[in-house]
Amino acid sequence: MLQSIEHFDHWLFYLINRDGKNVVFDHLMPFISNEANFFIPIAIAWLYLVIRNDATHRTVAIAVIALIGVSELLCSDVFKPLFGRYRPFESISDFYLFRGAGDVWRWTGTLEERGGNSLAMPSAHATNIFAAAVFLSYYFRRFWPLFLVIAVAVAYSRVYTGNHFPMDVIVGAALGTACAAGFIRLTNRVLAKWHAFSASKRTAPSKDTTEGSSENEH
Repeated sequence: MLQSIEHFDHWLFYLINRDGKNVVFDHLMPFISNEANFFIPIAIAWLYLVIRNDATHRTVAIAVIALIGVSELLCSDVFKPLFGRYRPFESISDFYLFRGAGDVWRWTGTLEERGGNSLAMPSAHATNIFAAAVFLSYYFRRFWPLFLVIAVAVAYSRVYTGNHFPMDVIVGAALGTACAAGFIRLTNRVLAKWHAFSASKRTAPSKDTTEGSSENEH
């Protein structure tokens, strides 16, 4: 069973990486795969949520940072050592790879190295982007198609550039979604308590009002 899954995984990898190779994706996928290219727009969007005078937006902004931290920790320190699966360039050959010195496309005609310290499953890129996408889709539902497209594009780019097998990103997407679900429940509890506290403050009589009522009675 596991061997059949691995064979299908390799077949799908070659289908995306070799058979699906084209000039447009050769430029687009490396750009999407590099998270540094999205730092500025993400930072601007995050600051916008923080400076808004709205407890929900601020809580979501703080929670999504914590979520990515947790998803990265679980992915890299727990599940990657647990699965112990190597990247394509450490286990197979004859595919296109965009990685390493100079960040240029090259053909891996032979196995470059067997094993190593760079574990593949689950993909951290896929884990983190799906965690953020699912979490943000819950609170900003009109933007969920955009978040989903970005998440799928990032996951696909990791296979297209030869850095991950398809199963790596699928497992990463599942892990990220699970992390997001947990954080949604936690964030909703925090928001519920905050709204209850705010409501009690609005309905509670002020000290001045109480004192004024006492004086009128006398």
